[in-house]
Amino acid sequence: MNQYEGLNLPQLLNLMHDLVMPEPVAWLPETPGWWIVFGWLFAVALLAAWQGVKRRRRNRYRRDALAELKAIAARRELGPAESAQHIAALVKRTALAAYPREEVAALYGTDWAQFLKQSAGNDRQIADAADMLAAAAYHPDADGSGVVGPARRWIRLHRA
Repeated sequence: MNQYEGLNLPQLLNLMHDLVMPEPVAWLPETPGWWIVFGWLFAVALLAAWQGVKRRRRNRYRRDALAELKAIAARRELGPAESAQHIAALVKRTALAAYPREEVAALYGTDWAQFLKQSAGNDRQIADAADMLAAAAYHPDADGSGVVGPARRWIRLHRA
């Protein structure tokens, strides 16, 4: 005979034991492998942040040059020729900040235009305007509005 025979439903329910709840899952890993993985991830994130800071510091001269170019383009009291001269000087100062002085300081005319083309990876827009950028500092009739775009593009694209 079965021990449960003859018992009604409430009596059978009283014989049941309560549910056993499992232990809560820990938030921290308990195996050393996960700590090694977290350590490597932290080291990689730290290295990536350090490289980002280095890149940002290395390109500060670009940001400063772009801000100055924007200020020159916004100055209404400058005529087109003066604006072109200021932009040409800015491009030269930017090149001096990025490249060795011995390589850049003595360049002018067609040599300077060739340098602008080569340092920008022979970009089409810069190649078309390189002669105008190189001559802008010396020609009193140069148009400043025509050199703003190529100068901005060269500052962004040149490889130091």
